[in-house]
Amino acid sequence: MALVCCGGVSLAIYMHGMSAEILKLVRASGALHSLTNRTRRATASYVDVDDRNESEFDTESIYFELLRDIGRTVDLRVIVDIIAGASAGGINATMLARALSHDLSMSRLRDLWLENADVAELLAPNARAHNWSKWFVRPLVWLGQVSGLKHFRDREVRSKLSLFLRSRWFEPPLDGTKMTGFMYDAVIAMGQPRRPGASLLPSRHTLDLFVTTTDYYGYQQLVQIHDPPTICEFEHRHVLHFSYSRNARGVEDSDFDLANAPALVFAARATSSFPGAFPPARIVEIDDLLRERSATWPRRTAFIQSNFEPYRQANIDPVSVSFIDGSVLNNRPFHEALAAIHGRPAYREVDRRVVYIDPDPSPRRAPAHHGLPGFFAMLHGAWSNIPRAQPIADELGWVLEFNEQARQLKEIVESARPQINDHVATLMEMTQEWTLTEEQISRWRDLANVQAERDAGFAYDGYVRLKLVSSRAFVSRLIMDIRGVRPKSPFARAIAEVVDAWAARTGSTYEAPGMSPAHRDATTALCPIPRWVKLLLAFDVDYRKRRLHFLIRGQNWLYQVAESGAAETIAAAAVDSLKGRFYACLDGLYQRERNPIFNSSTRALVAEVFPMEPSSNEATDIVAYARARLARHQDAVDRLMEQLAIDIDLDATTRDIDRLLEESIGNGWPPEAAREVLVNYLGFPFFDVLTFPLMRWREAGEFDEVLIDRISAQDATVLHGLDWVPKVRGVDFEHFAAFLSRAYRENDYLLGRLHALDRLIDIVCNSAGADAVRDLDLVNLKLRGFMHILDAEQPHLPNSKAMIAKMRSGFEELARRHAVHP
Repeated sequence: MALVCCGGVSLAIYMHGMSAEILKLVRASGALHSLTNRTRRATASYVDVDDRNESEFDTESIYFELLRDIGRTVDLRVIVDIIAGASAGGINATMLARALSHDLSMSRLRDLWLENADVAELLAPNARAHNWSKWFVRPLVWLGQVSGLKHFRDREVRSKLSLFLRSRWFEPPLDGTKMTGFMYDAVIAMGQPRRPGASLLPSRHTLDLFVTTTDYYGYQQLVQIHDPPTICEFEHRHVLHFSYSRNARGVEDSDFDLANAPALVFAARATSSFPGAFPPARIVEIDDLLRERSATWPRRTAFIQSNFEPYRQANIDPVSVSFIDGSVLNNRPFHEALAAIHGRPAYREVDRRVVYIDPDPSPRRAPAHHGLPGFFAMLHGAWSNIPRAQPIADELGWVLEFNEQARQLKEIVESARPQINDHVATLMEMTQEWTLTEEQISRWRDLANVQAERDAGFAYDGYVRLKLVSSRAFVSRLIMDIRGVRPKSPFARAIAEVVDAWAARTGSTYEAPGMSPAHRDATTALCPIPRWVKLLLAFDVDYRKRRLHFLIRGQNWLYQVAESGAAETIAAAAVDSLKGRFYACLDGLYQRERNPIFNSSTRALVAEVFPMEPSSNEATDIVAYARARLARHQDAVDRLMEQLAIDIDLDATTRDIDRLLEESIGNGWPPEAAREVLVNYLGFPFFDVLTFPLMRWREAGEFDEVLIDRISAQDATVLHGLDWVPKVRGVDFEHFAAFLSRAYRENDYLLGRLHALDRLIDIVCNSAGADAVRDLDLVNLKLRGFMHILDAEQPHLPNSKAMIAKMRSGFEELARRHAVHP
């Protein structure tokens, strides 16, 4: 699941209830899959598995039971690996990501929300109204009471609304420093992992968190156009990125530990600094808080370097930059979540869901188009309502197109597979007594490349040209990283043009059918390898990634064979091991691509060839500039390309796979299972010629569709429409209502949990498929889950006793009716 958490001001409390429920689902799933013995798993309960001394376990047992029973048909695990949030959703996204990364409890956060998310607590001392401040507001509140308006019947709401309206105007009335302290307490209250390495992320999986915020002043960046060659534009959107990963050896790389707590606090504070209510957030505010509390921030420099590089390039110190609410420009950060999906690891077949939490979805009604909007209505709509409520139709349309192409690509691959299998079968002979060697695999791979080139005919021309474009782009990115150049800037364009000019001068472009990498075999050992082939061997990282993704995904059918119990099958553990080794190779490729280690001489050559960005006059004709620079530095550019190839050493990664296959499947694997692995490896050039021109903009091997589900009050199938289930209170007063009443906050937190459980069970069951849940009583399961929530939360919600009693009675009646008429 990739989660998208939308904004909603005081609806943060409602979304916290949803976040808590998502955490419980993932924890229950992890507990179930900690049981490797399938016989024990089939009869286990949650309390048998989780031995923590933690009192607040409730719906974990419901999710555990559901996944256990589904497991009789489908071995399903729930993993949240991407979270994107804005404003109130950004706060909850940050806290949930920390809890998932280190398997932490969020129960203490409930109390912090209920106690501190209150106008009386958050008002700045020098903004707080006195008895006679703006006395003329009091009659307005009194009129609301005598008029019988629903919210004015609540004494606490009347009192705090009066206090808020009579407090400071024309300056933010709420205290940013208090909010920062509240966020700091929330992060710290989650504590340390219960044991070293505790996490709800499986090994080799990464959790990415994206939190949107808005730079009020923005920073200038050069943008290249035709005439004038460069212009200056301001960038106000900003996204903070945090991640967690754990390799196969259990070594963690986490942005969510306590050493980075101040960075998480800043993200939560910055994304929710609602304009007009809170002052802008600044990193210096975090520094002041830490000095006041005698706390440290060991990873401060790393956080600033990784998240504010554009500011350094613009000569701006990000420490004093003013950030306001992330929902001003990006209230529904779908793009960040969708972009992060590409290339995610998948040890088994994946049902990829983007689940977005919408605390206040638009009702299904036709918009009113009668009458002209008034002056203040237009200003309010332009400044706030319209930007925040902008539909996500564009993003969802992109997903629909994405899914359609995924289906087409699957169809192409599956229809071509029989013919490609025949081609590969002619290259190798496998008997019952066969053995594999690295040299044999390498020779088969070379022959397959030759055959793919011959069979592709004239289509091979376009295919190779695309691969060369990709390889030159990779070279340009390496140089930009060394030089510290912003992508898409005029300087970046100049670097790319120099690389293209070098390729043209050295003959590293594809002009006619020639020698392929496969022609390095013994029959053509004396023939020179064309320069374009050398370029691919040295820098075609994308081809290698596509091949590894294809290999990983191609093994999924082996699990079905392993679980069939037929004779001469491969064990699932052996397939797991092979996939793990493929992922290790993929990790190595990403390491070479994203964090390469460059020789000092390489850096010196980059500084020599690209000492400064082109001037405005030079940028007018960037192609002529590139040719002139290449002419002056031909030898240096040649040495630079050679040195980059040595530093990256991509050709070694192919030899690593040959050796891996020899060690993994060369001895002991049944011939049919080994043959499937080899067909995917040796047949990949055929598949790539077919699919790469169609999917070059997509991540390698990505044939899965992306399904989008929403969690909201409208979508709760059992709860929706029940008149004794209360409404979400925080939607009123422009989403500020829950800040005015503890009873409202208790109401919304409880409803967040109930709505989330209702929807999460639906989403899990839909993922498992109809066959897996046909015999399950899902309504009864949900009703038991609702009662678990009421039992667990009642001691913590003192202002909601009557509401809980009413809902308890309603659920009991539903259960009785369901027992009679299921």
